Amino acid sequence: MNSADLSTDLRSSPSAHDTEAAAVHLAAGVLLTWAIWVIAPLVPTRRPLASTLVASALLTAATFLALYGLARLRLRAWHELAMLILCGELWWLAGGLELRGPAALVIAAAANTFFMLACGALGRLLARLIRERNLLLAVLLTAAVVDIFTVTVGPTRHALEKAPQVVHKLALAVPKPGSAAGEKGIAGLTVAASIGLGDFIFTAMFLAAAVRHGLDASRAAVAAACLVIIAMAAVLAIPAVPALPLLPFIALGMLLANWGRFHLTRDEALQLAAGAVFLAALLGLMYVALR
Repeated sequence: MNSADLSTDLRSSPSAHDTEAAAVHLAAGVLLTWAIWVIAPLVPTRRPLASTLVASALLTAATFLALYGLARLRLRAWHELAMLILCGELWWLAGGLELRGPAALVIAAAANTFFMLACGALGRLLARLIRERNLLLAVLLTAAVVDIFTVTVGPTRHALEKAPQVVHKLALAVPKPGSAAGEKGIAGLTVAASIGLGDFIFTAMFLAAAVRHGLDASRAAVAAACLVIIAMAAVLAIPAVPALPLLPFIALGMLLANWGRFHLTRDEALQLAAGAVFLAALLGLMYVALR
């Protein structure tokens, strides 16, 4: 490691004060995620669309706040692995409980929160594979392109058509406001939208890598959350808009917040271009095979 790398690591290493702030952000995001999930379905509304847009925006902001806090914590790999296993087990157990009444809503909110945290822990683990800042750029672009393919013509689209319950199981649901406030009670609870497994994993990975390599993670989290909120609002408010892949919006937020901080050498630029050509060819072959 040269002196420049060392100085970058020292600048990006969180202080005790930063760690305390990160813990507060994580706790606030987790509590808000749980509270929104519990409260939104129970509040009667006369404007279902407006209420759904507000609920989806608040839930998205809360989850991104939690993932941002998680990205800035001082954790070792075994901490992240333990968190992944614990939150994954709690998500699985909570999702398998068959309860009625208010308890069902509380447990459903907890299951969604544990799901988000498990994805965040896995994302942090994967971020350890990104050893250089410029490698993060390649991962951002690749993830965005692959997500567009999988959602529009690839495996995710086919899963949504043939086994939507599996896709919804592996996603954080956005509850429809007021759906549990009617005569049916909790039995009337419905889902307005969802944020998938990969969206949370890659968001956590991007933010953790940004922190590790001295990029602006706070602006990236805000930009990505705002773009995701806009995308979800378009899908919810405009019937003609199909389900949109969210990773391109997340990647775009990361890039906009850190524009000018990626500096590719000529060889790196050529390698990135060659990788893009190979990826395009591979996705083209997959499209033909799926057709």
